[in-house]
Amino acid sequence: MNKYFLTDDQLAIQEAIRRFCAERIVPRARDIDEADEFPHDIFRGLGELGFMGASSSVDVGGAGLDLVSICIVLEEISKASGAVGSSYNAHIGLASTVLAEHGSPAQQRKYLPDLTSGRKIGAFGLTEPSGGSNAADPKTTAVRRGDYFHINGSKAFNTNGWVADTFVITARTTNGVTAFVLERGMPGFAIGKPDRKMGVHGSPTSTLYFDDVIVPLENMIGEEGTGFRKFARTLDKGRVNVASLSVGLAQASYEAAVEYVQQRTQFGKPIGAFQGIHMQIAEMATDIEAARLLTLNAARMYDAGMPIKKEASIAKYFAAEASLRVCDKAIEILGGYGYLRDFPVERYYRDAKMYQIGEGTSQIQRIVIAREILGKQLVSFS
Repeated sequence: MNKYFLTDDQLAIQEAIRRFCAERIVPRARDIDEADEFPHDIFRGLGELGFMGASSSVDVGGAGLDLVSICIVLEEISKASGAVGSSYNAHIGLASTVLAEHGSPAQQRKYLPDLTSGRKIGAFGLTEPSGGSNAADPKTTAVRRGDYFHINGSKAFNTNGWVADTFVITARTTNGVTAFVLERGMPGFAIGKPDRKMGVHGSPTSTLYFDDVIVPLENMIGEEGTGFRKFARTLDKGRVNVASLSVGLAQASYEAAVEYVQQRTQFGKPIGAFQGIHMQIAEMATDIEAARLLTLNAARMYDAGMPIKKEASIAKYFAAEASLRVCDKAIEILGGYGYLRDFPVERYYRDAKMYQIGEGTSQIQRIVIAREILGKQLVSFS
């Protein structure tokens, strides 16, 4: 039943990514989490299928998928492994998207073939150690000297930082916030060891350090002072992506809980026969359905060329919070087993928690939604 009214192409994409996840990711998900190591081979496999260039146009070597299709891919990958989903999204939804949509033809020719094929991994540097919510005021600076910029500062919580080759970052210049593309190995550019996180083990985040990194003028993305506006548009789309990741984790938890209540017996019958379980399963299903519909609605609006700032924040806020509710209920339903690392629901919960924070916290999303409704005069970030 095609209840989400997907096109034939979108259904084919869904079938292909489900097959890949079932064969290549699901059997490895627990090991990826336990080892906390980036699965390079899985990303090479995604590249071979064309999914590493999902968000980039065909003209620059990508697959040219619409946002609904990308949401389908992200949900399925996240359902299979939160870590793979997180790193995949940072690659296609952030780093590659900025270059594909705002990079010069020369930058696209230089960087996108390796990114869209999966030969290289991309990362996106916005958050800084001093904070991430005020992204329009970075402390990292880029001072122009002739045909070069000298960049100093740092970026924190950089997904894929430890394994990436191509980095898109922001820095403050004379005329405002400006975007740049950097490469691993540039003199003065250092990458910190992977952070030890609560969840998404296998999706490494690192702090990036810039100590007088000399970057040629040709690495500036767009005009000087336009970086934040470029990133802001990317983040609107990115919030829809994160909503899809949240839905995937919720769906995985829900399915694990449904399977468990049909097998676990107490008082001579499956616990799924008890009304208390009925209430929780119904609430989980409702949360997932609402989150998925909000996400697909925002994606379809984007594909139609409509502004989505409010709808993207609504989808991201609701999906992130709903995912946590669903994952929490799954642990409760499994009881003591749900608290053990031998069962996947505790991993789903740890992974889902990140999306309450990343790509704009739930608190920030509520402020964005209110500003879109009431106007900037009444709702400020201060």
